[in-house]
Amino acid sequence: MIAVGIDVSKGRSTVAAVSEGKKVLQKPFDIYHNKTELADLVLFVKKFDDVRVTMEHTGVYYQVVAESLVKAGVRVSVVNPVLINQYGDNTLRKGSTDRMASLKIARYTLDNRDKLHDYNTLDTVRDNLKSLTRQFNFEDKTLSAHTNRLYSLLERAFPRIDEFFDSPAKSNGHQKLVDFVIEFWHSDCVSSLSLAKFTEKFRKFCKKNRYCFSESDVTQIHAISRENVTTLQKDDFTKMLIADAAKQVLQISIRVEKLRAEMVKLAKQTPEFPAVIELYGVGETLASKLIAEIQDPRRFVDKWALVAYAGVDPGKNDSGKKVTKSGKISRTGDALLRKTAYQVVECHLLNSPADEPVYQFLDKKRSEGKNYYVYMTAACNKFLRIYYARIGEYLNSLEPEIAANVSDSAVSSDCITTAVSVENNYAFTCGQDSAMQECNVSGLQGLAYTNTNGAVSDVPCDNRRAQSSS
Repeated sequence: MIAVGIDVSKGRSTVAAVSEGKKVLQKPFDIYHNKTELADLVLFVKKFDDVRVTMEHTGVYYQVVAESLVKAGVRVSVVNPVLINQYGDNTLRKGSTDRMASLKIARYTLDNRDKLHDYNTLDTVRDNLKSLTRQFNFEDKTLSAHTNRLYSLLERAFPRIDEFFDSPAKSNGHQKLVDFVIEFWHSDCVSSLSLAKFTEKFRKFCKKNRYCFSESDVTQIHAISRENVTTLQKDDFTKMLIADAAKQVLQISIRVEKLRAEMVKLAKQTPEFPAVIELYGVGETLASKLIAEIQDPRRFVDKWALVAYAGVDPGKNDSGKKVTKSGKISRTGDALLRKTAYQVVECHLLNSPADEPVYQFLDKKRSEGKNYYVYMTAACNKFLRIYYARIGEYLNSLEPEIAANVSDSAVSSDCITTAVSVENNYAFTCGQDSAMQECNVSGLQGLAYTNTNGAVSDVPCDNRRAQSSS
């Protein structure tokens, strides 16, 4: 077999070819990511009879190279950079260059040929959904940062005002607190008015912006405005600061809600959406994120591969007489998927559904005296295994004739790490704390992620949706 290693970077890649015995057939050379040079790369690779091309999963830079080769019928594997970094290449020399990296990737391909799987391009809907989800996540983080900045200014200009506005953003992105402080930006804007005058103004404000009017809130807001001690004076400078911060929050909130609507609209086009939305604690937003990050769960060889992909798989660190009961979770998987699973488990914790397997497991670990982060992480692991079983089974029921043949296909993953078998015990840790969950993971294949013909679940099939979903 001929192994072609490609070290991918922004706009340029370094290519090297190695044959059996790790003999260098082609010294490293550079190609740029344009039509002409990518076509030349395809011609170069296809001149070999038995060839596999391997590259690292480097952000989004690898996609243009991988998809060009796949469309030309070339076998391509995309692997986690951590695996390449851990590959010693049988040398003590230090240092790294693009040329050295391309040769290292090629030699890794020869040594791990049986563990590599073919890279498949995503369909348009799933690809767009993943891009949209990442953009939504970025804007949501930005919104949180700007909201915190607004709150810090209000603490100086209008203390405690946020206590009266806890409603979420409307579908058009407007928030009651933000709209309120644009008009009443300082405590003196309220305290200078009589109660009757402020009540009338607030009533008009609610009617204009279609918010609920509360007489008790009006009375309390007016009362605290006269008791507040502010550290920002009522002047044009303070007005500019707060108005600018509020308008920034409003603009970003509108973008976030537009992205959310488009994200849900795309997610509803996937076949598994009805099944995902039925999982307890999963609303439209979380369902969209789960579908975007996991894609088709059948691409993973088993449920443990999905757990490893999310980075909530535990590790062991035994040496000599040192025997650890549990180890830290890897955290080398998909961070957004890990966060989404945590949000789902948080809904279980808040609502305490006694007949849900995830909550039952969480409560069991909590009753054993485990730390908060330990039993929450363990519950995330449980949820992902249930997701793998139920959604895979649902997809198979929709297309049984396709499911019978999917075992021949596989895709690469953003981050796959090997989960650890610990003599029928599975360890969960977070920081310095740990928890143990009984399960049998013998014969685990943490690095494989091919499609399977079906899914077998050890949990009840009755699904009930959370009353308060994200």
